Amino acid sequence: MNIMEKVYKEIIDYILESGKRIVKKSGNIKDIGVAKKDLTEEDLRIERDLENIIKKHNPNHELFAEEEHDSSPNAEDIWVADPISGTSLFIHGEPHYALVIAHMKNNVVQFAVAYDPSADELFTAYKGKGAFLNGKPIEVSKRYDVNKIKVIFAPSSGWKDEGKVKEITEALIKYSAYKIRCSFALRYCYVACGRYDGIIALTKDVFPEVAGGFIIREAGGIFKNDKGENILKYNDRIFVGGNKKTYEILKSVIV
Repeated sequence: MNIMEKVYKEIIDYILESGKRIVKKSGNIKDIGVAKKDLTEEDLRIERDLENIIKKHNPNHELFAEEEHDSSPNAEDIWVADPISGTSLFIHGEPHYALVIAHMKNNVVQFAVAYDPSADELFTAYKGKGAFLNGKPIEVSKRYDVNKIKVIFAPSSGWKDEGKVKEITEALIKYSAYKIRCSFALRYCYVACGRYDGIIALTKDVFPEVAGGFIIREAGGIFKNDKGENILKYNDRIFVGGNKKTYEILKSVIV
């Protein structure tokens, strides 16, 4: 086991431990957000702990995360984290929020993890080695019949362009399109493991997309921004993913 594999294992162990802790607090924790909604003491604790783990192994690694580290860093090694993706669900005692982090080296993702403690589902991916759910390999669906594909449409609650939402909603009428209630990170993971065939996401940030998109790609799928780029920029807000056939269909929807 090389140095980075040891770091990844420590990150996973921490994510699992934290998930098992916070699941007991779901629905019984305060929103302490002032400048923004949906912030808890656990969001802050997890983000700070992740930074400590990362810096302990290499002080030159930088954290880019939703709460206290949201200024885009300039470093060779960057960790992109959403301490709790779906904090609102966590606060209100609803399931399917997730602890999420990805490691990038020179803008190329090397590793990602997303853990749903409410379902005890751990999604992981390693560059060139595939994606996994609770240690078992996963892959995107092989449903290619346009009359049978199932797609997720995920407009963020803060998305301001109502015209764009209406336009995409109307374009997806011919397909089985779903708006499911779970964190953005888990929506991507559900595509990665074949529960759904594709996704269009309109987001407020890019924190869960780095990990979620990588998990889709390592599961044999495609995940890109609206410009068709694999390397996501921090100001990207429109994303498309899925198996190859579904990706091509959904890509044409957002043009």
